[in-house]
Amino acid sequence: MRIDKVRQELAKSGLDAALFFGGTNVRFLCGYSGSNGLLYIDRENAIFFTDFRYKTQAPLEVKGAEIVVPERDSLAEALSKRPELKAISSIGFEKSIAWGTLDNLKRLFKSGLRWEAMDDFVGTMRAVKTPEEIERIKAAIRAAEDGMKAALPLLRPGIVERDFAAELEYRMRKAGADKNSFDTIVVSGKRSAVVHGIAGDKVIEAGDFVTVDFGAFVDGYASDMTRTFIMGEPSEKQREIYELVFRAQKAGFEAARPGLRGKQLDAVARKVIEDAGYGEFFGHGLGHGLGLLVHDSPTVGSKSENILPENAVITIEPGVYIPDFGGVRIEDDIRLTANGNEILTGLPRAIEDIIIE
Repeated sequence: MRIDKVRQELAKSGLDAALFFGGTNVRFLCGYSGSNGLLYIDRENAIFFTDFRYKTQAPLEVKGAEIVVPERDSLAEALSKRPELKAISSIGFEKSIAWGTLDNLKRLFKSGLRWEAMDDFVGTMRAVKTPEEIERIKAAIRAAEDGMKAALPLLRPGIVERDFAAELEYRMRKAGADKNSFDTIVVSGKRSAVVHGIAGDKVIEAGDFVTVDFGAFVDGYASDMTRTFIMGEPSEKQREIYELVFRAQKAGFEAARPGLRGKQLDAVARKVIEDAGYGEFFGHGLGHGLGLLVHDSPTVGSKSENILPENAVITIEPGVYIPDFGGVRIEDDIRLTANGNEILTGLPRAIEDIIIE
């Protein structure tokens, strides 16, 4: 049980208890998906607090913890009155907690209690996916890919970027997505050099690069992929850049395996782009973890020291972005396996497959 792993971490750190607030870690640890929750874990007890809005939902989702729904008190006030707090002398909290929230907790709880910011060991736990989690990510990939297949006939010169984004998002929902995993990116022409550009009012034209970055949430888990299309026969430079990014991604696929540091995997694909003289135009990391967050643990960038574990799901997404010309990004999701990796996404990515006649 994940809560038992938290207790193991408490024992290692010498802390008596830990607090987690409603969000990704709470959902990972006990299953709760609502917006307001507080999870208290000590060496023997686990107590989950939420408000009246989730009184019916919480028992359907929360596993491994007592559920408390205060009638009048805030969640922190309700916890401060529990007898379990009298038996502890130290408590850990997430570093991401707002200062005002922490200050309020310190005033509510007994004096003399030692407060300590914890390393994000739960994020490290989240990096290793169970078979069930991998199936949920695959379902999110299917919803996104089926949505793209249904929307792709609409991607033609004359359509507005934001209109294609809306059509794609609608079709992902029709294909089973609970929602987008992020705001869909559609950038065309010179705007395709904007790495995380917002789909705008630009009309897609013949000769444009069109970069579409999209993904879906299904049952709490995210997918994330990118395809760059070319509106008509590519120019010599367009073909050069696309084929370069394609080769860099292929190098990343071939190198990806458990045991590497994130920066080592990043360096493999980055070298392909640098050797071709375009290193200055690849300014982001090669990838990131996928899970309950669309950017989850582990990271895969030039400064990523984390070790990539078996059964992590990560993206491989090299890109080249040239101002006043355009850009290319190709992104796929892979699972790290004992012997290397499994590519989970299946939309075609070779240049002959992304030319829109």
